[in-house]
Amino acid sequence: MHCAAAAMIAILWFSAAFAAQEFPTGNATVLAFDVVSIKSLAGMARARMPGARQSQGRFARAAATLRQLVQYAYDVQPLQVTGGPAWASTSRFQVDARTERTTTPAQMRAMVRQMLAERFALQVHIDVRERPIYRMVVARRDGKLGPSIYRIDDAECGGSNPQPCDLAVWPGGLTTSGMGLQQLAVALFNTSQTTGVDRPVVDQTGLAGMFGFTLMFSSFSTAPHLSNDPSIFTALQEQLGLKLEPARGPVELLVIDSVEQPTPN
Repeated sequence: MHCAAAAMIAILWFSAAFAAQEFPTGNATVLAFDVVSIKSLAGMARARMPGARQSQGRFARAAATLRQLVQYAYDVQPLQVTGGPAWASTSRFQVDARTERTTTPAQMRAMVRQMLAERFALQVHIDVRERPIYRMVVARRDGKLGPSIYRIDDAECGGSNPQPCDLAVWPGGLTTSGMGLQQLAVALFNTSQTTGVDRPVVDQTGLAGMFGFTLMFSSFSTAPHLSNDPSIFTALQEQLGLKLEPARGPVELLVIDSVEQPTPN
């Protein structure tokens, strides 16, 4: 019972990304781009096209699939998107959307969601299904943690409702001066392109409070022979005293109900 409850609590992190689902669409109060250009890449030369561009007021992708656009818009990982036609994963589009407004990252994602609803007629919903996950537990039986992690005063990062003091992630490294282990579990999966952690992670260490640490590992995006660092699984155990165990549990997914090829410019 305790494990099931912990798993259900752990997936609440995912709800934040989907909260935007409740934002109205087709409404004047919703921020929208001033200009949107979407072109199918069928028959177009892709070699000379610029890469992805992101700046205040501009969202541009040179060769994105519909699924990749959805992943950005709803701030989810690839395996958390399901449903939709086959072309959603294969057809690629050149997207250039701009606004004169100064936008925050959250507003930019909301504007991309609005664009997908208007131009692709995208409709989605949230579903909870049993999927492979990792349980994050304390590796040692005596409960001791590793040499690279230390406790900090909760008040240093927000008191009774602590938030991460900071989090820096780069290929092969992750460091913070203060965050909870449940937040670490989220970060491991949300940075899967560098960590290689390909399943949601559920914190079942039973350890409350805030911790500072630096974790060094062999980046998933770098050829193994170019790094002397251990895998993320070994690094977690040796440096932080934590272990990821394969399991199954409830995971919130974004389900594509319907989508259409984009309307012409």
